[in-house]
Amino acid sequence: MCGIAGLAHSRGQPPDATATLASLQHRGPDGAGQVSVDVADAKVWFGHTRLAIQDLTEAGAQPMVSADGRWLITFNGEIYNHLELRNGLSRIWRGHSDTETLIEAISQWGVDATVTRLNGIFAFAALDRLQGRLYLVRDPFGVKPLYYTEDARSFGFSSEIRSLATMTAQRYAIDRRSLSTFLSLRFVPSPNTLLSGVMRLPPGHVLVRSIASGAQELKRYVKPTVASFSGSFGDAVDHYQQALGMAVRRQLLSDVPVGVLLSGGIDSALVAAMAAEAGVKTPCFTVGYRDRTTACEADDAAHTAQVLGLPHHVVRVDHEQLWQALAAAVASTEEPLVTTSLLPMWYLCQRARQDVTVVLTGQGSDELFGGYRRYQGELYRRLPLFKHLARAAGLVLDRLPSVPEFIERSAQSAMIEDPVARFESEYAVFPPNGRHRLIGEAGSGRALASIQQWVDWASSGRHLSPAELMMCIDMRLGLADDLLLYGDKVSMAHGLEARVPLLDTDLVAFVESLPRHFKLALNRAKIVHKRMADRYLPKSIVNRPKKGFQVPFGEMIRNTWRERCADTLFSGHMLTELGIESSAVRQVWDQHQRGFRDRSRQLFALLGLCVWINGLRGIIG
Repeated sequence: MCGIAGLAHSRGQPPDATATLASLQHRGPDGAGQVSVDVADAKVWFGHTRLAIQDLTEAGAQPMVSADGRWLITFNGEIYNHLELRNGLSRIWRGHSDTETLIEAISQWGVDATVTRLNGIFAFAALDRLQGRLYLVRDPFGVKPLYYTEDARSFGFSSEIRSLATMTAQRYAIDRRSLSTFLSLRFVPSPNTLLSGVMRLPPGHVLVRSIASGAQELKRYVKPTVASFSGSFGDAVDHYQQALGMAVRRQLLSDVPVGVLLSGGIDSALVAAMAAEAGVKTPCFTVGYRDRTTACEADDAAHTAQVLGLPHHVVRVDHEQLWQALAAAVASTEEPLVTTSLLPMWYLCQRARQDVTVVLTGQGSDELFGGYRRYQGELYRRLPLFKHLARAAGLVLDRLPSVPEFIERSAQSAMIEDPVARFESEYAVFPPNGRHRLIGEAGSGRALASIQQWVDWASSGRHLSPAELMMCIDMRLGLADDLLLYGDKVSMAHGLEARVPLLDTDLVAFVESLPRHFKLALNRAKIVHKRMADRYLPKSIVNRPKKGFQVPFGEMIRNTWRERCADTLFSGHMLTELGIESSAVRQVWDQHQRGFRDRSRQLFALLGLCVWINGLRGIIG
């Protein structure tokens, strides 16, 4: 993994290369490089900071020029099948880095034909010096982020927003529509961000820009799954075992030490077990809580590591440490995400980096195999009495205290017939009336259009049930711009590369071809996944209740965090700068404090906004 940046600019506007590369040093502490070339009437500058994973020699240094001199590349990520790709390329190789494979593949096949052959996690920029075209590319699931911006004189891109602002000397305003979107979805889907003028390349897309004219085209290169698996359930389990085993073996490819981020659940345990089967006894790393709350997974993970015979390291944190991580973690993500697990993740990555440079994770299985509760709601909608029960529940829930937030949200969504509107309601951090109280607008910004875009894309492949459509949206939208985004930013803040074997492109294509009932049924989830895991893990691990990397934020904000959170939310002017009504925030706060409703999800979103805007002083203007 690395940090990348670049600027196409008029000849009188050079970037501050030193400051730009310094802002990305945490992503690439092992070296830095830059190249500037003339194209048409402009200069194009590429910068790179290197975290050396494959080919630790100078043969893997970047930016890299193709053997024929036509192409220039700055690349962040890993191409797991790059050795296979080399078999189809007629080249004399300088080294064994995947960067060299990638640029020579582009030189021989072109960008469009190359990206569809890649199995990996990546964000890169490739400059065709002959045609004067700049290509920005992001991997199919958006594991690696890539931002871009432009003004009348320049076009810039970078792995991170801060380096983008440093390089271009631009300042950005808050995008009001994106704020509405954030209050709905809890994140802002690509290509937009909360900052007007800062764009995030969508997953599975290529942006092509003419250096001379500035004309550009955004193209989606990923295609929906059209194949339908026709084998038996047993065949599916066998095939899945082979596919996941291959994915894990591919992602063990490294010239530096590899570990596993081990939770107490089945997903990371299965990844660790299959790595051990491949002959790599990976050290495992777990974060837990010092007070051993019920949310703590450390003991469960320790049991898994003992069963697998793997070395295990635990870092334990308390409420005070989580508070200390808040500003650093939100600053590293550069976007105010609502996932509280980024706080313990900060310490987990910090600890893992002491021993390894690469970690495998279990991210992605819930979206792939229907592990979230909301998918069950889509199945229950098919039951004859469901609508009657949902209507009755909706009449009484508002008056009942202590109703779990997910039940309240599901009841609000249940009666909506249109799937896109229903999905948005199910995701919403704040419902329409809550958004209206906060910002005077009930709309969801770009949320509906973003969901519709991926629904249309998925539906162009094969017929999908509503539950499968929601899973597909979460795979392409929620993962890319929420969970994977914070996973990348927090891990890379510590110079740690996080890999996701369950998002191997071949593996995902196979799982998406399976019939829905092989993955998800009433009151059952991860069906093929769990059946295959029985071959590697005892049932005590396979059937262990899911804890989901929880943070007891609802409890902390009533106790140890209460005064500091109140001070952040009400004493400063951060939320009023965003046009958020303080009295509406106070209403949410009071509901939570008196225990009438669990509003921890909403309060963490607002707290994250405060910390985010305070941390981006100098960029927002």
